[in-house]
Amino acid sequence: MDGIRAAGDFTRIPWVKRQFSGKLSLAAYPGTLNLEITEPEDLKAFESLKSRKGIEITPEEPSFCSAVCHPVRIAGKIQGAIVIPCVADYPEGKMEIIAPVHVREALSLTAGDTIEVEIL
Repeated sequence: MDGIRAAGDFTRIPWVKRQFSGKLSLAAYPGTLNLEITEPEDLKAFESLKSRKGIEITPEEPSFCSAVCHPVRIAGKIQGAIVIPCVADYPEGKMEIIAPVHVREALSLTAGDTIEVEIL
């Protein structure tokens, strides 16, 4: 799933970088990997994850929302984290992942590829 290309700017904000580093031990590549969850059982598992307590990213600026993160391993190789923005109209089946590398390039992914994301 292609995103709106706003995450690159978000992941460069100093307070966001500090919180990703301090709370997740992760120096995030500028941007996110956007995944579209389509399988019913995967959607159910993702909804369950959203209801669990995670690692909160708290905005230092009032124009930003908070987010909840969950550490993951992508394709059995790359450590990262799911970032779930705390906004009411966020798409149900959209999963955004941060990682220390450009995941698409590192795993040679193209639009429509299937990828395993393991919650840690």
